[in-house]
Amino acid sequence: MKTLIIWVGAFWFAILKHLSEKNNNDVFYAYEKNDLVINYLKNFRKHPYFFDWFKLWENILFVDKLEEILPNIDLLILALPCQLVPPFIESIKWYLKPWLTILNLAKWINNKTLNTIWDDLNNILTWISYNYAVLSWWMIAEDVVKWNIIWASVWVESEALWNMLKSYFETPKFKVSLWLWNVKNAELAWALKNIFAIFSWYNEWFWSWSSSLWYFFCQYYKEFKKLFILLWWSDSIEFERFAIWWDLIATCFWNSRNRYFWRLIWEWRTTKETLDILASEKKMAEWYETLKWVYEIIKDRDDFSITKELGKKILFSN
Repeated sequence: MKTLIIWVGAFWFAILKHLSEKNNNDVFYAYEKNDLVINYLKNFRKHPYFFDWFKLWENILFVDKLEEILPNIDLLILALPCQLVPPFIESIKWYLKPWLTILNLAKWINNKTLNTIWDDLNNILTWISYNYAVLSWWMIAEDVVKWNIIWASVWVESEALWNMLKSYFETPKFKVSLWLWNVKNAELAWALKNIFAIFSWYNEWFWSWSSSLWYFFCQYYKEFKKLFILLWWSDSIEFERFAIWWDLIATCFWNSRNRYFWRLIWEWRTTKETLDILASEKKMAEWYETLKWVYEIIKDRDDFSITKELGKKILFSN
């Protein structure tokens, strides 16, 4: 199988490492629009910003011109920020072959279209049939690179597709679970859990590591479930079904990029200063983009007082 991964950042570099080692007889392609990054990878087979102790395998080819390889790609892995997906897919759509599989790794909402990636692809790829899945994990990139035990979920609408992806990803240390369900809802779930994480970080800022944190954590639970229901037009949410708690705990309490944002805020930086620091380090805080989207939806409502207060304090603190 021929696989192409788009946008080689920290986690995407880790996934590329994992797949190329696990499936060492396959050919992998990687594309990054930044010339500095792609040339460094070509010359040294290392990433210029992340994990400089690790060298990638020879079965990975770094490409400049996508139109030359896209007609032969079986699996397209999208590691782009959501708002960059529509223009990128528009630029390559005529080169894609029918029934390829598109795997989304992003966990946030497109603030330009107010869509999930599932929505955007459906609007753009109207001429072609394709398979679509979402991979969500409860880990940080360093865990994958160091081969720590990993747990991940694949959200698909076809069991045959899941069997293929499970075989492709799973190893004794990289476990994959199946969720046969609406993948758009899965994308919303993994984006929205960051809102819960924001609330936890905000209270950690004031209360440090005390039992008060767990009080606030539980306090927000009811409002958070209401947020799910509002965005899914449903009166019943099997919250635990989404395996969201594992990812939520990892986001809140591990050394994630999102939590790093709050460590910078604790040092009395403004939101703008913190975002500038992340950008200089080639990092993104997905929760910030998700909060902007959610705040626009709830800002004029009478309920969701906690989420609105967070939005006011965080989005407008520059």
